[in-house]
Amino acid sequence: MRRHNFFLLPAAVLLVAIQPMLASTVQVGHCIPNVQSYPTISAAVSGVTAGSTVEVCPGGYAEQVTITQPLTLIGLRVGTANQAVISVPSSGLVQNTMSMFGEPVAAQVLVLGAGPVNISNIAVDGTGGDMGCLSWLAGIFYGSGSSGTVSQVRASGQLDSTCGVGIWAENSASSTESIVIRDSTVYGVDSAGIFAGSGATPSLSVAIANNVVNVSAAVAGIDADSVTGAVVGNTLGAASPFGVFNLSGSTVGTNTIIGATTGIFLGNGGTASGNNVSGTNIGVLLGASGATVSNNRIVSSATTGVELGCFAASVSGNFINDAPIGVDSAMAVLGSNTFANTSVTVSNGCAVAAAAFRASTAVRRTDASEWHRPATPFGTRTK
Repeated sequence: MRRHNFFLLPAAVLLVAIQPMLASTVQVGHCIPNVQSYPTISAAVSGVTAGSTVEVCPGGYAEQVTITQPLTLIGLRVGTANQAVISVPSSGLVQNTMSMFGEPVAAQVLVLGAGPVNISNIAVDGTGGDMGCLSWLAGIFYGSGSSGTVSQVRASGQLDSTCGVGIWAENSASSTESIVIRDSTVYGVDSAGIFAGSGATPSLSVAIANNVVNVSAAVAGIDADSVTGAVVGNTLGAASPFGVFNLSGSTVGTNTIIGATTGIFLGNGGTASGNNVSGTNIGVLLGASGATVSNNRIVSSATTGVELGCFAASVSGNFINDAPIGVDSAMAVLGSNTFANTSVTVSNGCAVAAAAFRASTAVRRTDASEWHRPATPFGTRTK
């Protein structure tokens, strides 16, 4: 009997040696009994194995976090406390990556070439991180080759002299990656609340859904460049130049947009459907042919409900109320739309005046890099 136990001993030792290699659940802080603890989020995400779950106790964490393997990062509720906040270190932020556009970026939470990385119930506060636009500031940054889900997150305070982004996802790799950004809040940023982009051939599929974005100092609440997927069910409530800036063929649907200069810009076709847009100068603005604008409710536009700019588009089923012009610069007969309190329901004079209007209002941008460059953070636009 003792002989058998002797031979089983090496197997037991081997099992103990293997156990740390398995995915596990750990905590940051000391709020869960009998669970391995790490002092910082950075130590935890680098100390666990792939596929592990890092649970963050309520409290403040002044650090920059880099994640390079698949894992789940989640803030915990302990009693009545339910907020884990990643903030700027006392020494300030440092550049820790380069964007696909060749720009330096200081990301507070950086995901590099890993997936899926799922982040939830975490707040990221960029207050005090302004670097004068010498480096871009991102609350959460998913770099090329990364995938995952961002849910129930708060990104705020990413103010960086017009180079601050709340949640930034990009992919320059040839293989397609997927990222979901949902049920989160973004405010207090000064470039874009949420940015998603890929190369000339779209290689990033995004679902940006049910977020609340209030970014009065930013250029766009949500900016989607050369991606597939959908921007749906979001609430954008501050007076930024663009509510949704869509330079892709993706769908912009069922969003509520209040107070932007332009509610929705469709710069490369795409679809705007089922949105509620109010209190803008222009409800929906086109920058290219091939778009579909359908079943939107556009109310109180100071200039135009739908500005086609003489681009060919499918426009039908929209309700436009209280605008000097309902649909402007339409090239052809439109579908059935409903108008109320519009001085002119449809203008179709696509001649010199319309061309001049298009040149003075539309964003002249054929490449996403024109936007994302610290020297010209607002892109190339005519004044």
